[in-house]
Amino acid sequence: MPVSYTLFVGLYALSVVVGIAAALLVIVGRKNISLHKLFESAKYNLLYIVIIATAPLLVLLEHAFVSVELNSKEVVYTNWLFSIGGNAITILQDRLDYQILADLSIVIYVWIFAFVLYFTPILILTLDDRATFRRYSLAVLFNYVILLPFYIFFPVTVTGFYADSGMTPLLYIDSNWGRMVTSIDPLNNDFPSAHVSLVVTALLVLVYAGVDYRRYYYFVACAAVGITFSVLYLGVHWLADIFGGFALAVVAYMVSGNQRVQMAFDRHIRALTSKIIKEK
Repeated sequence: MPVSYTLFVGLYALSVVVGIAAALLVIVGRKNISLHKLFESAKYNLLYIVIIATAPLLVLLEHAFVSVELNSKEVVYTNWLFSIGGNAITILQDRLDYQILADLSIVIYVWIFAFVLYFTPILILTLDDRATFRRYSLAVLFNYVILLPFYIFFPVTVTGFYADSGMTPLLYIDSNWGRMVTSIDPLNNDFPSAHVSLVVTALLVLVYAGVDYRRYYYFVACAAVGITFSVLYLGVHWLADIFGGFALAVVAYMVSGNQRVQMAFDRHIRALTSKIIKEK
C-alpha cells in the first residue's frame, strides 16, 4: 500500500527521534542520563546550540539570493569538475546495478546523515562535555562559513542531472525520498560535499575527545564511509566534491582546535550567554 508523502515525512521525522533516544540509552545508559545535567549543559552552551541549529538554515536560504548571472555559470563550473575524472564514477552504477543497494544508499544518505547531524551534539550535551561541545560547534560553524560562499558563487550541478556524466539520479527519482530531498536542495550545492565534510568533522572531533565516545565514533567512521559511497553512487556528487569535503573537514578540525581561536570566540559567547540567562 503506497504511503502518502505527508505520512512518509512524519514517519521519517519520528524514526530519527526514536533512533536518537534509543542510541542514548545504548551508548550512555539510562542510569547515566540526567535531565538536570542535560538542562544545565544546554543552558551553558545556549548560543553554541543556536549556532548549530541556525547555520544549516543559511544554506537552505542561500539559493533564494543567487543572481541569474551567477546561475548562468553553473554549466561552466560543472564542466570543470566533470573534466576532473567525471566519468570515473559511472563504474559504480554500471557494476553495482542492484535495487537493494540503491535503497540502502538512500537511507544512508538521508537518514544516517540526519541522525549523525542531530545525535552528535545531543550526545555531547548529555555527557556535559563542554570543551568538546565548544570545539564541535566551532568546527560546524567553520564548515558553513566556507560552504556558503562556495554554494553561492560556485554552483555545480549534481551528477545525476548532468547529461554527460552518464549517471542516473537514483536519489531524485525515488517518489518520496527524492521529493523530500529536492524540497530543500536546489541541486547545485555540490562543491564541497557538506555530507562528507560534516560527518568527517564530527568523526575527527569525537576521536580527539577520547574514549568516552569510542562506541559512537566507530559508528560515525562507518557512516562516513557509507555516505562517501552513497553520494557518488546515487548521482549526487563528483569526485572533486568528495576531496573538497574531506579537506574542509580537516581544516575545520584544525581551526577549531586552536586554543587562541577557541578562547577568543568563547569569551564573546560566554558574555552574551550570561546576559541572556542573567547569570554571573
